[in-house]
Amino acid sequence: MTYWPAWLSGLALALVALTHWLTVRRMLAVSGRFTQLVNRLREGPPAEGDEGAMSEAELLAAVQAMALAEFGEEAIDAATAAEAEAEGGAPDGHTESAAAPFAQVSPQPLWLHAGFLGALFVGGLLSMLVAGGLSLDWSLASAGFTASFGDGAVSYTVLLLGGVLIGWGTRMSGGCTSGHGLCGVSRAQPGSLVATCAFFGTGIVVSLLLEALL
Repeated sequence: MTYWPAWLSGLALALVALTHWLTVRRMLAVSGRFTQLVNRLREGPPAEGDEGAMSEAELLAAVQAMALAEFGEEAIDAATAAEAEAEGGAPDGHTESAAAPFAQVSPQPLWLHAGFLGALFVGGLLSMLVAGGLSLDWSLASAGFTASFGDGAVSYTVLLLGGVLIGWGTRMSGGCTSGHGLCGVSRAQPGSLVATCAFFGTGIVVSLLLEALL
């Protein structure tokens, strides 16, 4: 398999993330869009009047009430004081800046999520055609994997278990390698730095262990 140079791959990924932001004004998030589709299939379309039914003030009040119930009044007061100090104001417990993120975010239509995921499929298909043709392979096409787990039921079980663990970890961390690795790390977000280190660190450690044991 021939790979692009690292610098070219990095520029291409950055271009994808920037194009996504400039087009829809959202950070790139593959797992997030998939989650939106799954939730719609599970819960059905929202009832008439549900979307956008809460005003900005109502939404902010609901979030503050949930935070108060979860973390307690002392934690909320400390966070409010820190925010006010950072903005050069006095901590009055009702800073207007807290509502800004909610005012800027609006729900995206379902077709946009489906279109994005469909574009990923089309892109992969085009990549296969450019590389030499379309072919289906139900394994990893890896000699090392086949030598370790065979090419029968055991290998499929391992792949299924790996997929379940990846999905569970993605939901637990609140994002995948696109949201955390591309967008979060590029903006030096602490949570994304930790999540990405966990993603790739675990992959490296498991690969080395499998190589040593098998």
